[in-house]
Amino acid sequence: MNCLEFRRRVGAEPSVSGDEIEAHRRECAACARHQDELRAMDTLIGRALAVDAARIRKSGAAVSPARITPRRPRWLALAASIVIGLSVGLALWISSPRPSLAREVFDHVAHEPAAMTATVPIASEALAGVLDPAGTRLRPGIGDVTYARRCIFEWRVVPHLVVRTPQGPVTVLLLRHRSVSGPVRLAEQGYVGVVLPAPRGSIAIVGQDLKDLDGIAQQVFEAVDWGN
Repeated sequence: MNCLEFRRRVGAEPSVSGDEIEAHRRECAACARHQDELRAMDTLIGRALAVDAARIRKSGAAVSPARITPRRPRWLALAASIVIGLSVGLALWISSPRPSLAREVFDHVAHEPAAMTATVPIASEALAGVLDPAGTRLRPGIGDVTYARRCIFEWRVVPHLVVRTPQGPVTVLLLRHRSVSGPVRLAEQGYVGVVLPAPRGSIAIVGQDLKDLDGIAQQVFEAVDWGN
């Protein structure tokens, strides 16, 4: 089982298990953590819905038939309760402790090692398809982009690029949804990188054995036009 198949299966059913699922969990820490997060969110939503359902039953039991007054259809009330329950569950999940941003970036890069080995430049039309939905483009001079995909990062779809530089390939993640107050650095298992504040959220630049990380990061940062 590969990562894509694993994530499709756990996305459809977070509690799914089995020999193939458990084997992949042992081989891929990032996928294992992804399923754990889905399971946690599923549990929180379930608890929120259970609490709301109990409140509805209690409220209904207190109503006397003689005091029934015109009201909205029960299906409308039930739908509203489900929406409230889902909102509460999602809010609880968002507010729960999560790995640091540096860890999230490292795990994402390590999860797609083949991206760093690509050498064929991406066609401008394909690159625009990855960047334009976010209103972003690259200025000339950044170097060849050899990988461009829209990936899931912290439950958001973000552009994931690999740019060839004189010091080697670097991964670039454009994180419009994630603001940082200052540079966030990471260094693990040969990878070094930095997340910088940007006009729209932040930008992560990661590579291996980079001698001048700050210089490369500045070059990449200045090449991104964030648009509106």
